[in-house]
Amino acid sequence: MKLRSTLSAGALMLASFYAGTLWAQKPAKPPLESHIWKATEARRSTGSWGWISIYTEDGQPSVGTSSVLTAELEFLPGKQLQPPHQHAEEEFQYVIEGSGTWSLNGKDVPLQAGDLMYSKPGDLHGIRNSGDKPMRFFVFKWKAAGVADPANPASP
Repeated sequence: MKLRSTLSAGALMLASFYAGTLWAQKPAKPPLESHIWKATEARRSTGSWGWISIYTEDGQPSVGTSSVLTAELEFLPGKQLQPPHQHAEEEFQYVIEGSGTWSLNGKDVPLQAGDLMYSKPGDLHGIRNSGDKPMRFFVFKWKAAGVADPANPASP
């Protein structure tokens, strides 16, 4: 009986090791190729807060990044997608139209069309429409290839 338990445990460990090895060897996404994206190619989602059109998804590598997200968003008056948050990526947000409020490391700053915000990895940041018309902006978020995560960034 003891031999059977030992063999079963050994088989389970071997199977787990093999499955983990296969998972680690899954093919990585290839880096982006030069490309022109049409608005119709973006993946669009909507919610009570507005809409998002995603051109490149989180986890998509490029030549110099391990992940790059590009998207256009529209927030309805009084709405935001999420409260201020932190992550391991760098991020730019450029306001196309409308007005609102940025939050950057605990400080709220009014925003308007043409303004640009940058947050480094681990910075607490957010954007909300505090105006009375829809607010549109473009986000460019990336993680440089080979750069370690900052210490203790909180997940969104």
